[in-house]
Amino acid sequence: MQTMLIVLFLILNTYQMMRHIQVLVKMRKKAIFPVEEKDIMAIRKHPVRPVLRSTYKDQKNGIIIYGVFLLFMLALFIYTVSLENWPLLLTPAISLLYLHNLFNMFSIVNDGLLVGGRFVHWKDIKSYQFKPIDIDHRFYGHTKEVNEAGYELVFNRRLFSSYCIVISEETKEKITEILREYGKVAEEPLKPQEA
Repeated sequence: MQTMLIVLFLILNTYQMMRHIQVLVKMRKKAIFPVEEKDIMAIRKHPVRPVLRSTYKDQKNGIIIYGVFLLFMLALFIYTVSLENWPLLLTPAISLLYLHNLFNMFSIVNDGLLVGGRFVHWKDIKSYQFKPIDIDHRFYGHTKEVNEAGYELVFNRRLFSSYCIVISEETKEKITEILREYGKVAEEPLKPQEA
């Protein structure tokens, strides 16, 4: 049992390190979108603040915290193995699932999307939807811009979904064109209860 937990944790930590390295490599590529400042201001990962450019300089806080946390997890793992106190790993292991939220970025590159701290390849995206942010939406009430003209852009992947918030009709149209051209991804219509 102990050997199985060790192997499972090492696989999980290695997977997270590989994903982090993949995002760092993709950040070096030239972004197709957003390029202009008005588009950057019209896209948000969190309702309250606009995204930052997908450069090392702008994302340095997320990069450093992510790296330090992975090193902390490795040190905690070594400490836990020596003490044989496995419950110590439970809380930090669960927080590994949400580390991608440290990055406040949305960027379209040639071979996919950078959404938060995740890279999503074009082939992994099944469809996308623009869900209007109305009074019943979870992002309603955070800021006036999001309330008045906001859309939640949801990328449906194989198992999970990724999202960002778009607060401009012009930016929404640009994203739609790029997704059709580069990703050849179909827009999924809203279901009646979502409209």
